[in-house]
Amino acid sequence: MYIKRVVIIFFITIAIGSSLLGITNFVNIIYNRQVFATPVDTATTATTTSNEKTIVYQGLIASSPSRQVKPLPNEHLQTIVILPFRSDGSIYKGTLTFTATKPVEVSLSHRIPIDNTILSRLDMQKYGKLFVRQLTAFPGNLTTPSRIIPDYRGSTSPYFSASLPFVASSITLRTNGEPFIAAYEVAADIVKPTIIEHLENATSATTKTLTGR
Repeated sequence: MYIKRVVIIFFITIAIGSSLLGITNFVNIIYNRQVFATPVDTATTATTTSNEKTIVYQGLIASSPSRQVKPLPNEHLQTIVILPFRSDGSIYKGTLTFTATKPVEVSLSHRIPIDNTILSRLDMQKYGKLFVRQLTAFPGNLTTPSRIIPDYRGSTSPYFSASLPFVASSITLRTNGEPFIAAYEVAADIVKPTIIEHLENATSATTKTLTGR
């Protein structure tokens, strides 16, 4: 009888342990998925005022039509917003590393502290035309992008990769209409810039219509 009781208790213990292990693994899986998924939609995480000073995101995202800037006629940009424009006026300073399925461009955008009225007074014949975009999230605000094309020579899908430092108001990956997927890590400090505007010598007496792309 004693041996039978020991054997029964042994099997009951194994059964309970297996059940607890299964529950623990299930909880861990759900928890890990939630933790991983939290920072992926960065397009909406940084658009409001916050007290955070540093961010570290890890993501795997499929591209979609541009949501931050107003598209031009016949323009079909496919983009992934790594870090969006912030409503508190802060900018980002950090490093981005990514691998994409297509040879994407990196767009580092800079919100400029003037509107179309002021910009139209610039002497574009003398100084040249500033490339600008209209922000859809912040009507009336303008941005001018830095277009970075990484050196992909020798790369083939899925290893279109690059790592670069940046200082910008927004960071996106984009193609001219080709859908793509990108895996990335980005670490950045959120800082408040000192606004400098000195255009007195660049104004023209004749007002010109400004169009950006």
